[in-house]
Amino acid sequence: MALVIFFAATQSYRNTINASAMLFDRHLHSLADTLNSLPIGTIDKTANARSMVSPEDNFIFQVWHQNNMLLSSPGLEKIPFTALKEGVREENIQGLRWQVLAHFYPQTGYWVMVAEPLHHRVELSEEMVLATLVPLVLSLPILAVLISVAIKQGLAPLHQLAKELQTKRADDLSALQLRDQKKELKPVVETINNLLARLDLAFARERRFASDAAHELRTPLSVLRLNAHNLEKELDSGSENLLLLKQGVERMSHVVDQILLLNRTNPEHFSVKFEKVDLYKIIQQVITELYPQIAQKQQHISLQGQSCMMQGDDFSLRLLVQNLLTNANKYSPVHGQIEVSLNQNGERLELMVEDSGPGLNEQEYERVFDRFYRVGGDRHPSGVPGCGLGLAIVRHVLSLYHGHIYLGRSQRLGGLAARVVIPCGGMNA
Repeated sequence: MALVIFFAATQSYRNTINASAMLFDRHLHSLADTLNSLPIGTIDKTANARSMVSPEDNFIFQVWHQNNMLLSSPGLEKIPFTALKEGVREENIQGLRWQVLAHFYPQTGYWVMVAEPLHHRVELSEEMVLATLVPLVLSLPILAVLISVAIKQGLAPLHQLAKELQTKRADDLSALQLRDQKKELKPVVETINNLLARLDLAFARERRFASDAAHELRTPLSVLRLNAHNLEKELDSGSENLLLLKQGVERMSHVVDQILLLNRTNPEHFSVKFEKVDLYKIIQQVITELYPQIAQKQQHISLQGQSCMMQGDDFSLRLLVQNLLTNANKYSPVHGQIEVSLNQNGERLELMVEDSGPGLNEQEYERVFDRFYRVGGDRHPSGVPGCGLGLAIVRHVLSLYHGHIYLGRSQRLGGLAARVVIPCGGMNA
């Protein structure tokens, strides 16, 4: 709008200047016609000096006939102030710039010359331009306010739609219900509601798939594990093929469990009511559950810290700690050490799990969080079976709490050090 008004004002200025110039030129012609119509031969020259305008007034004139000056404004020399040549032009007269008209009248034989100061023309032209443009420019802020109000009022339903979408929870795929829905937004709202309905159906199919997979996969694996156990009793228990079969079944069961847990802890699907839980007690319970595995490798585990309350979910936090401790147990050698510490630093909880295993190279710190990635692939240097989903589940769980995990080298034990930082407010932080 400002640019349009600017160009309109520029064009208006040019048109006004041109129109005023034509108007002033016609005014000069009118003065010349008036002077030509005077009975110059009967005019008293002394009275002329008193009655005609002076050079300080708005115009000067001269009337010539056959090289004789018949009439002139006072103070002018008795020579033509411009050439006896037909037309309108600019001339310097007595140190000023004038617009001059010289016109010959054949009926009387007079050359009439009339001049007007250019500064007078400019002043009048500027007054005309300002009279035209000032209202236009002053209307600009008023128009801006009116347009702003109109746009805000017109976009109010869109802002309401944006606010409604921003306040929707990640797991809320219900249809949008807007108050005072405008007809312009109706197609948009219908399209969004159709999209939400399709997403809800897709997530429902995925949840059903996870539930069906849990049933369809776990049952055959349980039967296979039972048959392998019965086969071990019937055959030589030291058979290498039988041992490999049992390891394969256990590994497949572990992979299935991890995949289902990974799907269950996906931030887009995980829906849970958070409550106050004690992370220290959860760690104690997980250590108790995993202690038979730790004792089997004759490892030493220690826990340092104190009660730390936070907003969270028991299942997800237990899963987080379980995967960290399981990794430490797997990759620490026999008679190895595992140290767990929990501290509260302001509004954050810091959980540290360190082990005496081989650790990781620094370039692997980010890659180990990728699904199904294992250092060295299936031929891990430790020889410990795994599927590469443990740390991926840890990162998924931490995303629910807006937490972070940092990997490094343990200064005391020499193995991997996993530092987990979680806001005390959990998901609401």
